Amino acid sequence: MNKVTKFFKSTAGMVLIVTILVGIIVHITTGNFFTAYNMSTLTRAAAFVIIVGFGQTIVLLTGGIDLSVATIGSVCGMFGAIFMVNYGINPYLAIVLSSLIGIGLGAVNGFFIAYFKMTPFIVTLATMEIYKGIVYVITKGMPITGMAESAETLANGVIGGFLPNIVIIMAVICILLTIMLKKTKVGRYIYALGGNRNCAKIVGIPTERIEMLVYCLSGFLSAIAGVLMACKLASFQASIGESWQMDSITAAVLGGTSMAGGVGSVVGTIIGGLLSSVISTCITLLRISSYWETIVTGAVVLIAVFIDAIKDNPVIKEKMKRIFFRK
Repeated sequence: MNKVTKFFKSTAGMVLIVTILVGIIVHITTGNFFTAYNMSTLTRAAAFVIIVGFGQTIVLLTGGIDLSVATIGSVCGMFGAIFMVNYGINPYLAIVLSSLIGIGLGAVNGFFIAYFKMTPFIVTLATMEIYKGIVYVITKGMPITGMAESAETLANGVIGGFLPNIVIIMAVICILLTIMLKKTKVGRYIYALGGNRNCAKIVGIPTERIEMLVYCLSGFLSAIAGVLMACKLASFQASIGESWQMDSITAAVLGGTSMAGGVGSVVGTIIGGLLSSVISTCITLLRISSYWETIVTGAVVLIAVFIDAIKDNPVIKEKMKRIFFRK
């Protein structure tokens, strides 16, 4: 019972309540929110962002950030399409090979950040531009079409008439990452690194290897999302995942992951990713201009971070009490 109460007092718990309430209100207004078709579409769209958000969450847990997630997904989606279309490689093997490329791209980030102590923001901002340039140099901005039907079926398939394959893939990844973070030594090291980097180094935690690992993992998860998005569209386009950079951070932060590191979970990221998708769906159902989506999402993120700051900072908490509870 205490765990349930604690959860609903957390940022992720509050976001979940808001998500459910927004869905209920919109369903009462339109009658179209809680339908099998809408739920299937909503969760399918959210799943891609959430998979990328998992990698972003693990990076944020160490106190870092990865701005290159979108372009890593784009590069790997491109190679997946090239392997299938130009070289006729088996679709499933092509997906695996192109996803492994994501590990290499993530390792570039990890190498400079872990061993040269460069700022994650600057490194991943630079590699983001490099990876984007690679896509345009190779494709010249042109789409790659003619991907295998089996690959399209994998990304677009639905089980039982309402449960998308991509959601099952996302759930499996979530379970594996949760086990890693909660039950393994590596997971404890990741939280320790984000909690206090100096103490982690003093007690013998291999901080460089852990940082390399999290950026490789982030690259791998971004690659999976990018390749599967290309499969979903049955073609590669240079614009694939262009919003994942902000969306992945939004999902992680709304899910309760601290930008300072050491606090958060991949389960929370699912909740954060769902809220973003729910906001987008609600704006469409209510026939509100799509331009409002970024404003509303940004406002929600700001409020979530503000509440989190008040909760964790006694100085801010005391200031708020003085402002709102003056005698």
